[in-house]
Amino acid sequence: MLDQLVDENSISILGAGGGGHAFAVFAKSKGFKVKLWNRTKSVIDGIKKNSGITATGSLEGHFQIDLATTSIKDVINESQLLMIVTTADAHKEIAEKIAPYLNQNQIIVLNPGRTGGALEVSNVITTNEGPNKPRVVEAQSMLFVSRCEAPGNVIISGIKKKLPVSAFPATLNDEALLVLKDLHHSFCEADTVLNTSFDNIGSIFHPAPLLLNVARCENPQIAYRHYIDGVSPSVAFFLEEMDKERINVAKAFSVNATPLKKWLNLAYGSKGKNLYELIQNTKEYQNLNAPSSLNVRYIFEEVPTGLVPISNLGEAIGVSTPNINTIINLANSLMKTDYRVSGRTLESMGIDKIPIHLLPVYAKYGREDLIETHDFLEVLEE
Repeated sequence: MLDQLVDENSISILGAGGGGHAFAVFAKSKGFKVKLWNRTKSVIDGIKKNSGITATGSLEGHFQIDLATTSIKDVINESQLLMIVTTADAHKEIAEKIAPYLNQNQIIVLNPGRTGGALEVSNVITTNEGPNKPRVVEAQSMLFVSRCEAPGNVIISGIKKKLPVSAFPATLNDEALLVLKDLHHSFCEADTVLNTSFDNIGSIFHPAPLLLNVARCENPQIAYRHYIDGVSPSVAFFLEEMDKERINVAKAFSVNATPLKKWLNLAYGSKGKNLYELIQNTKEYQNLNAPSSLNVRYIFEEVPTGLVPISNLGEAIGVSTPNINTIINLANSLMKTDYRVSGRTLESMGIDKIPIHLLPVYAKYGREDLIETHDFLEVLEE
């Protein structure tokens, strides 16, 4: 492992898509030393050719990046804050790569974690020569609404006013929030990573409408809007049934997850008597086109790192998820894969050997503190 000293003014950003570009320029505007990693050399070369990143929209200007590289070892060296800004299906691989080079004083932030991200990344790090107690933080969603038209150029069209985050274990929340608020004031505390995980709204909103419109999606002659055209009254009813399952699984773990209808109102001020009307009345959705293929993150990210862990956790605690399982099975068939194997399992999250009803305690205190609790010892004795 690297030396335990870290530079509190240095931020490493892993992933140079729209979100990574946005974090890089924002951190640079706040005076941080910024190091940026991407696995694709052409992206890094594009940033270097542009002598940094040019931002338009909510943040304007041209910002030089201190280091842009394909070397994951070089990029994380010395930085206190490591911002992972990739699709969640890449979290496991990245955790394996960074584990040998991490030190105990670094903070890893998943932007976002989807469902069970912090649990999985922490488990992967500890089993791949990393610190025994890695400090992993999970954001409920992405801070920025941004897109990267070309390497070195980013359009930031929005910044969330409030973004819940939690560390694993939650006993580290105060320390993590202190660091994150230096970057942006919108970061706020969620009780535990179970709260950020079960409020993974995208896992309900993204895969089902796409899969239920697969003929439309794969027809090159048809262009349609994902929410406005892809969500009919029947599809909206199905989404509500999926959402009830998400909420019921969360409730079994003492988490009050935010229902879709309430979330739409809180996030966008949408109005309507039912989910269908709320979606149709959301102005931010009016011009969002649907993908023209199933090979998109709505499927390869949201199903294995969103729906699969919700289903697995539901089965473990005794809450059925038949509608969520329908979408998982449909995705498996159409994509000719098994997301239940490649996705987040209880084993990959490191929770397969703890009494599942004690997961909220585990999320708050972590394994060593959990083992010392009276409740956990009672279960072991039984």
